[in-house]
Amino acid sequence: MKITCIRLYIVNMPERRWWWSDDTYGQPLHQRAEHGIAKVETDQGLIGLTQIERFTPLDTMCSTLQSWVGRDLRQVELAQAQGPMGASFEQAVLDLRGQALGLPIWQLLGGRLRDYIPVTQCTGYKTPQHTAEDAQWGWERGFRTYKMKCITGAETMPEARLRYVTDRVEAIHRILPEMAVRPDLRWRLEEVWVAQELARRLQGHLIESLESPIAKGRANSLVEWRRLRQTISLPVADHVGGAEELVRRSQGEGLDYAIVGAASYLETVHQSRLAYSLGLGGWSQTVAYGPGAAMGLHVAACMPNLTQPYDMVGPIAWEHDLTNEEFPFVDGCFAVPERPGLGYTLDSEAVKKYLVQEKVFT
Repeated sequence: MKITCIRLYIVNMPERRWWWSDDTYGQPLHQRAEHGIAKVETDQGLIGLTQIERFTPLDTMCSTLQSWVGRDLRQVELAQAQGPMGASFEQAVLDLRGQALGLPIWQLLGGRLRDYIPVTQCTGYKTPQHTAEDAQWGWERGFRTYKMKCITGAETMPEARLRYVTDRVEAIHRILPEMAVRPDLRWRLEEVWVAQELARRLQGHLIESLESPIAKGRANSLVEWRRLRQTISLPVADHVGGAEELVRRSQGEGLDYAIVGAASYLETVHQSRLAYSLGLGGWSQTVAYGPGAAMGLHVAACMPNLTQPYDMVGPIAWEHDLTNEEFPFVDGCFAVPERPGLGYTLDSEAVKKYLVQEKVFT
């Protein structure tokens, strides 16, 4: 099964208003970015889809996609590094192999552990009022966990940082006391005492966890994370950078939840298995619509340590998914695709509507 043609669509998809940030905080560059969607055709008539990593230069996209043409997918070893746009190539290969075998991608990743993926309403920076309005919008559609990026460059002092988080949590819980909140602190509380004070101020609120609360990378970082975890009642979560760090953070006893993720989907599932064996629950994340979002669901279905809602920035966040098939969403969960391969096809009319440019590689 050889690749004969690749069609690249550069699209710019508007997001749902105020999904990420409001007019006060503005839309950062990554929320206005163009995305690349590739349709990969083979000599057997199968068509695979992949979404290119954000911010990949156009020259890199073009040279890399051209290098895929002619490759025999029966001879591709995904366990080996695939070079630039490796995850995009991995997705295309898995989609095509799944279609050829009549199996969904999760079967090729080791088998699913769940039929539905609980997800957060994953958002960015907003005023307290707009945070509450956005949470109400999500609650009415079935979300039960609100993940929000917290602390910007404007909050330079500890008290300002504490107030920014607590004001938003309080605004949500005044109208939605049963909405669990996951503040993503992005390591910007820095010191243990500041995180301890935040935990004190949030007593009585439904807080799912504190994500990335304090700085890491210092000489005594593991000691500080362990001290924080032992002195507050809220669960502590953080991103981990691979197998070695997973083991180190587990031994340091400073985490309840590990947020795993790698440049390879196979490696992400492998990290999740390792985290689970180390006794760490957690989650991963996907920031993509259409084909990219679908791939995220296949991966999440196979993650043993997915004990908490998955950060899915995808369906519902943008105006359109660019797919013909819907993403079923019930009680705060997306259904795992059942169809062969990725399980999704491109909506040609939608692609035309949001198309910036198109390139063909043969």
